[in-house]
Amino acid sequence: MTGAWWAAAPAMLVSAAILLVPGLIATAPLRLAWVARIALSSAVSIACIGIAGVAFSLFGVFFAAWQVVLVALVLGVVAWLIRGWVPDAPRERVRWWWLASAWVLSALLIAVVAFWGVASPEQFSQTYDNVFHLGAISHILAGGDASSLTLRTLIEPQRAWAPYPSAWHSLVALNVQLCGVSVPVAVNATWIAVCATVWLPGVAWLAQLIARPFESGRVALIALPLGTAFGAMPYALLSWGTLYPTFLATALVPAAIAIPVAVWPPRFRVRVGRAVLAGAAGLAAVLAAIVFAQPRVLATWAVMMAPFVLYFAWRAYRPAWRAGGRHRRRAVTALVAAVGALVVAAGVGFAYVVFRLGLFERPLDDRLGGPQAKASQSVAAGISQVLGQAWPAGSTGTISFPSIPLALFVIVGIVAVWRGRRLRWALVSYLALAILFVIAAGADDVLTKLLTALWYKDRYRLSSALPVFGVAFAALGILVSARWLGHRAVRRRTGAVAFAWGTALVSALTLVVSGGSSAIAVVFALPAASAADEVVSVRQIQFLQDVGRIVPADERLLGDPWDGSAMSLLFGDREPVFPHVNGQWDPHRLLLAQRLGEIETVPEVCQALDALRVRYVVYNPHEFGGGDPIGNQFFAIHDAVGAGLFEPLLTDGESTLYRIDQCGRLPAR
Repeated sequence: MTGAWWAAAPAMLVSAAILLVPGLIATAPLRLAWVARIALSSAVSIACIGIAGVAFSLFGVFFAAWQVVLVALVLGVVAWLIRGWVPDAPRERVRWWWLASAWVLSALLIAVVAFWGVASPEQFSQTYDNVFHLGAISHILAGGDASSLTLRTLIEPQRAWAPYPSAWHSLVALNVQLCGVSVPVAVNATWIAVCATVWLPGVAWLAQLIARPFESGRVALIALPLGTAFGAMPYALLSWGTLYPTFLATALVPAAIAIPVAVWPPRFRVRVGRAVLAGAAGLAAVLAAIVFAQPRVLATWAVMMAPFVLYFAWRAYRPAWRAGGRHRRRAVTALVAAVGALVVAAGVGFAYVVFRLGLFERPLDDRLGGPQAKASQSVAAGISQVLGQAWPAGSTGTISFPSIPLALFVIVGIVAVWRGRRLRWALVSYLALAILFVIAAGADDVLTKLLTALWYKDRYRLSSALPVFGVAFAALGILVSARWLGHRAVRRRTGAVAFAWGTALVSALTLVVSGGSSAIAVVFALPAASAADEVVSVRQIQFLQDVGRIVPADERLLGDPWDGSAMSLLFGDREPVFPHVNGQWDPHRLLLAQRLGEIETVPEVCQALDALRVRYVVYNPHEFGGGDPIGNQFFAIHDAVGAGLFEPLLTDGESTLYRIDQCGRLPAR
């Protein structure tokens, strides 16, 4: 990182406010501890943003921040009505500024590790997935529609409704609206803010619950720096994909686990039924946030929660069965409900694999063989990565060095969990995800593909969930180690915090030195000119800005999205005909992609140009990432330009803007 990043500090603060203020308004009536309030508030804020995007889109109202605040006020009224149902949580018995300092320093450490090799906040991830994400953000800013029910119409223009989770894109769009910064700066600021306000408080809250015998404030002081230490989350998802929605949803998972753990088993002064209902309301808000972020991550949450549900269902069932009478009937009902919920969850997952992924349409052997799914190491290597906390770094394919202190404390925490028995369900959850990661990275057989299909057999999506419990285990391991090493309370407290920060700094250095940071820098590289594997260069961005001054505002711009023209709305404020490199295009767009070169002999080409309001073509002689792996779908654009069919208007020696004269003037609207 360089000094240029300090100029983005206001955007980071605004992003943090977007993620906290609506939720703090909604949860104001509730009695919550500091860490729990922050973790829950950020999740509720995301739910408010998603709800506002859908609700106001139905009325054609341009998306804005006041709508999110309005939804938060409504939820605040609901929270006020159930405020007596929420049990008092134990307050952190440490000075608030100690927690605030640990929180801020941990967020800064994440930012430094992630963007160590990225010179400017204006740089952005030049990856396949991010072409869509940047286009979606630009679409929201230009049209004001932030609905998760319609966002996918960007690449399915024939449909009136095409769902795609919009929470990430809406967060960035709000930052641009409130700050006036560029979209790339807002993206990076929002990523850091999500780490700070969603991920760190979430893992700290869950660690407090897992390490419940220890004082909650001390646990938070230890867990916050440990939230920066795992290469699998949050760093790997920034370089692999780049999977921003999955990252956002995964950051919400700790809170989605913490709520059930906090509510059950019951130990409250309020009525158990009311406490459970209040917990269900909070869980519904967090799960709604995950749905608006990336609903596929619900599969991860379900895998992690299944052992918890079964364990406590069985614990409640046995004494009730022995008691007989109505207690037995209630026990049977509860057990059937728990098992039924798991069966329904499994059924939903299986239905998704069958109907969405087309399990039976062709042999499973033919599926899940892409770069994200192809086994590239042995099963033994995967096991060693889990044990040594040495994670795949992402785009470069390198494996970071083991973080020895972190690995040792996680193992100590796992031993403590096993000996304590009460939390063995968490260990089962961790091991289940670890096994899925190991086989996804190390095997290509049919059973592996079936077991990991909900994650597209992507090792990065699976490994990113392991730190959810990994932070809690490491925190518990540090606390247990400190208790073993000293008997004085002050020594244990300061020693445990010192262990945590030492572990975090060692892990940070390990990630920087061994390739974790450089993997991010590779995909964020922005060449001055002549982009090759990158989507665009600085010169091409400047050219698209110049193009926006020539092409009329009510016209679309035609180009091959693989050469960077998909970015014309982001940088030139002109809507591209093809806003992503892949989509389910309407007949007009397909005709231009495949028959544009026949413009002088096929009248339908001009009809398509008229329907889409196109009279300009932008062209750059490169295809990012080596081009379309399934073949050039936009060959007619290249053929037409190569045949000299259009009038060149503007060039920078690399990119060129052409005018289409064969079809005459565009008809009036």
